[in-house]
Amino acid sequence: MKFKKLLSIGLAASLLLGVVACNTDSGTKPTDGDKPATSDSGEQGGDKTEPVNISLFVPSRLPEAIYNSDTMTFKALAEKLNIKFDIDSVVQSEANEYLTTSLSAGEYPDVVASNLSVINEYGLLGAFDKLDSYLSAEKTPNINKHLLENQVVYAQTAASDGSLYGIPMQSAIRTAMGYLIRQDWLDKLDLKVPETIDDWYNVLTAFKTNDLNGEGAGAVTPLVLDRAWENYYYNFADAWGIELNPNNDFWLARDGKMEYAPLLPEAKEFITTMAKWYKEGLIDQDFVTREDTNNFHILNNTAGATVYWTGYVAGMNNNEEVKANDPNTNWQVVNPPVLKAGQEPKTYSQQAEVVPFAWGINVKTDAAVKDKIVEMFDYVYSDEGSLLFNFGIEGESYEIKDGKPVYTEKVTGGEGSTTYIRTNGMQALIGMRQMPEYEAASTPDEGVRKQLFFYDDNDLFFPFNPSVPLNQDEKPTYEEKMGAIKTKVDEDLLKFVIGTRDIAEYDNFVKEVQDLGIQELIDIKQAAYDRYSSVGK
Repeated sequence: MKFKKLLSIGLAASLLLGVVACNTDSGTKPTDGDKPATSDSGEQGGDKTEPVNISLFVPSRLPEAIYNSDTMTFKALAEKLNIKFDIDSVVQSEANEYLTTSLSAGEYPDVVASNLSVINEYGLLGAFDKLDSYLSAEKTPNINKHLLENQVVYAQTAASDGSLYGIPMQSAIRTAMGYLIRQDWLDKLDLKVPETIDDWYNVLTAFKTNDLNGEGAGAVTPLVLDRAWENYYYNFADAWGIELNPNNDFWLARDGKMEYAPLLPEAKEFITTMAKWYKEGLIDQDFVTREDTNNFHILNNTAGATVYWTGYVAGMNNNEEVKANDPNTNWQVVNPPVLKAGQEPKTYSQQAEVVPFAWGINVKTDAAVKDKIVEMFDYVYSDEGSLLFNFGIEGESYEIKDGKPVYTEKVTGGEGSTTYIRTNGMQALIGMRQMPEYEAASTPDEGVRKQLFFYDDNDLFFPFNPSVPLNQDEKPTYEEKMGAIKTKVDEDLLKFVIGTRDIAEYDNFVKEVQDLGIQELIDIKQAAYDRYSSVGK
């Protein structure tokens, strides 16, 4: 979910003055007399008295199943912690409008679940409480264990001032885009799985020059790169040890230094290779404009290899349309490419440890209620709370088999597991921990499960390349200059690949980007990265 800037500077200032005026002692650390927080087992302390009233906004995952106090997970959470929820919810796609209205008016619930960047933005303006003073090994052992003691998670969560304004959702696995290939076509041609870039070139050329789908030589697209739909078309840069990610404005954090990746000599070498592959017909000639080119080619039995969501493509082996075209279809995940044999395969394509959703506390909320909310946040981070928001209720939506939770027929049958899960509040967009067991249980069979976890199991990842937050002093300059730079880089790199700009002009392109003021932005990003790297240390 992407949010546009919600308030003008003037409106934001009004909001800041309003929320600060309403509460001057927010952020007070709970005293030793407060009710004990959860343990990692999820057990609660204290006697149940009158339930604590907590108002909550949380986006719903389905328009036909808007969350309320009777939604399975939130009802169970309320009963466990002696809470009475007043839940306000709209479907996820309408959350922007909700937040614009409620935050602008300064009237919003005790707890707001939203995009992490929104929580941080309004936290910096004074709308949400700083949580740092509430968190400790004694009061919030689960948050302490899974967030504060994990420096990467801490850094990915903190705002530009280094403070925590929200408790985030954490990802269960790092796997994202994977390299996948038609193993049955390799077998048909008696070829080995490609390892180096040269191997890949030879395999893709063989796919291009042989009849693999019964429609004649040249009837297949050796390599599918999705641009119009997913913007994952530069992944092969992994072989050169760099990431070219337009979604991150092409920034690369490497060895403690922020670099603008398109300016690097490795980028020139990579783009030169892609231009050669494209010219020789090894890459889909329409990838720049074709919508959903990955599905188009896979479903029509014309794709030889792809870089795409690993579990999704692995699941295509079970797709009825795919099997009808070729019952021998066998998509398999393979190692990321390397330049030279013997090099360690790694990819930059990975999920952040922090999923970009979180929940924060209204700075105006009563102090005693805040303490209860922090207790709730910690419980949801516990093992028991994680089971609740990943699997629901034992005996109803899941059962334990061989020591692991698995969904019951009530979940996997009927309308399908995704609908059931989202209807009943599992995987709600709140500060929770996604479980690897959830990812495993969501796969259709062991083959897909093995492919989904292949990169995780073999640790095939470069260090995470973060999108570091900028402070309010840095943003105006960055936004003023990056728009023009990003547009030029995105357009020109594609021109080089498809041949509408000669690769011989790459050095001129680098100078053109430098002339647009990229060095000032490199300096800004370096300062932001230094702050990011110091969080939690």
